[in-house]
Amino acid sequence: MSSKTKVLALTTIIGALGLAMVSTACLSSNNLTAILPAFAQQQKFTASMTGSEEVPPKNTQATGTAEFNLSVDGKNLSYKVSAMNLNHATMAHIHSGKAGVNGPVVLVIYDSNTRSGPMGPGILSQGNATSANLEGPLAGKQMSDLVNLIKSGEAYVNVHTVQNSKGEIRGQIS
Repeated sequence: MSSKTKVLALTTIIGALGLAMVSTACLSSNNLTAILPAFAQQQKFTASMTGSEEVPPKNTQATGTAEFNLSVDGKNLSYKVSAMNLNHATMAHIHSGKAGVNGPVVLVIYDSNTRSGPMGPGILSQGNATSANLEGPLAGKQMSDLVNLIKSGEAYVNVHTVQNSKGEIRGQIS
């Protein structure tokens, strides 16, 4: 083996050992974001809600949007639900269910004992949720389980009103 080949092999080994040491140090301190900041990104999900998406469909002028942002560490889900032409909202939830199928509540995102009045364009609800807020079939599970439902097309958001207590507007989350 030539001396040039030996130096190249030794340099490669030293570089690999250095990388292994840094990786081990970061992993053992549970500080993955220290070594992966460029790769860690917040995940965003949205839904457009209409009465025609409800099961059964509702004849309503109300519409809405929902935005969900999962924190980089995957433990916190922030949400904002906006609506237009909605009257007397009582609740809003994320449900487990494919398009066209009703399913159980997995996360409450609005619950009001004081019914809201007529709503023009505006925010109905906003906040943050963690795995401790999950319920129904996701009770005791992790936020990643909700994210898996969303990514598989098996989660929807809907808003309930006094007139439509089972839901007035709905949209699949994607």
